[in-house]
Amino acid sequence: MGALAASGIFFIIGLVIGFVFMIIGLFVGHIILFDSIALGVLSGVCCHAFTPLHPAFCLLIGIAVFAGLLFLQNTRFGFWIIGILLSAAWAFIFAFLAYAFSNGDMIWFYVVMGLAFVIMLLLHIKARD
Repeated sequence: MGALAASGIFFIIGLVIGFVFMIIGLFVGHIILFDSIALGVLSGVCCHAFTPLHPAFCLLIGIAVFAGLLFLQNTRFGFWIIGILLSAAWAFIFAFLAYAFSNGDMIWFYVVMGLAFVIMLLLHIKARD
């Protein structure tokens, strides 16, 4: 009985690790799609949390945001505007994590923010090609 429980736990752990690696692969390989999905989900959730709209309408708003961002990032000017803004947003998120883990060291914040911005912009350019 214990072996059955252990194999079930290992199966669940394997599924979780596989899901985490899938998200990381989507983030690195297809950042444009990842950004669109993340902002679509975030807009739908925020719509549901902060407005009295029906959840079905919030779902439609999330889908519209996803489709709009995906369309805009496939245009020349939209790609550069949204790519730079989202690279800056991701850089700030990573810099804030570095700030939190370094006990408030602003040098780590600025270094990580600069490096993350360049890396994220390169990931956007790579995903566009």
